[in-house]
Amino acid sequence: MDAKSTLEITNSFPFPASEPPPSTDTYHDNNNMSQWAAAAPRSKANAVYQTEMIKKLREVNVDANNVGWYTSANLGNFVNMNMIENQYHYQKELNERTVALVHDVSRSSQGSLSLRAFRLSPAFMVAYKENKFTAE
Repeated sequence: MDAKSTLEITNSFPFPASEPPPSTDTYHDNNNMSQWAAAAPRSKANAVYQTEMIKKLREVNVDANNVGWYTSANLGNFVNMNMIENQYHYQKELNERTVALVHDVSRSSQGSLSLRAFRLSPAFMVAYKENKFTAE
């Protein structure tokens, strides 16, 4: 819920586990698995799942609105093309005010919860749409 300049996030749910696509290349399997998992927020099946979950939460009188997605990080390392593509998708398709909530597991294990929320700026959204951005 967006209250003035504060976004209150009161509930979250993970995407369901599913089988990765089959692979015969054992050398690249770890990288492929990571990319497959990172693309999950953009998959059509998970978009349907999100819609159904929000519908079910509303049926039990939970104030449910999709305000973004979450991911975990290790020592602040989370910005990559999958993260950018996911956030671009959410801001373009759902709502320009959606956020990516990042939980830094390593920093949290040191004694204090590490959560940060991010949005892509309007200027970045335009540059990305016009293919004026690269990860290099």
